[in-house]
Amino acid sequence: MRTAERVGKNEALFREVNERIRELNEVFDSGSPAELTDFVCECSLEDCHDYVQLTLGEYRDVRAHSMRFLVAPGHLWTPDAEDAVTRRERYWIVEKKGARADGAAELGADDA
Repeated sequence: MRTAERVGKNEALFREVNERIRELNEVFDSGSPAELTDFVCECSLEDCHDYVQLTLGEYRDVRAHSMRFLVAPGHLWTPDAEDAVTRRERYWIVEKKGARADGAAELGADDA
């Protein structure tokens, strides 16, 4: 499997895991919009096992754009493929560009 293809599959898997985490947290909602939830880093680094903490509202903001992924601070794969559009202390949001953006848009088509 080519590296770019493997990276895309990893990103899709981590995005799906995070969607399940979001759904479970909404079902068992504590009622506090400021409560932090652990999400899986959606970066393209093969050995990453990091978690990032967001509120459910922050997570929804990430998912509002199909070409954006949630990553741990500093987990920018390559500037040719993505830009860090948001840099917060707890997490970064990266946006895919070029051919990677087309693949990300396809991944996000089912999220809406």
